[in-house]
Amino acid sequence: MTSIYSYRGSEAEEEKASGVPGILCRDSAGSYFFRVYHSDTSFTDYDLLHDDLSVTISPDALASFYKVNGHNFLDHSPEVLGLKRK
Repeated sequence: MTSIYSYRGSEAEEEKASGVPGILCRDSAGSYFFRVYHSDTSFTDYDLLHDDLSVTISPDALASFYKVNGHNFLDHSPEVLGLKRK
C-alpha cells in the first residue's frame, strides 16, 4: 500500500520499507545504494539518505569482519576472497 506525501518539494509515493530484504551495494564511485530484487528478477535501486539505518547481515551473505593494524573492515568471507589461514 502506498501513500502520497510532499517530499523534498515534490509529490512522492511512499511505501513502508520495514521487513523488506535487500542488498547494500557500492557503485564504482564509492557511493552506497540499497538494491531490492522483485519476484520477476527485476530490481529497484534506492539512494541512501537515511543516516542510521539498522542492518542485519544474513547467514548466507558470505561476509566476515576483519581487524588489521587497528582498522576494522567488513568484506567477503575468506572462502570468497581465496584467503589462506595462517
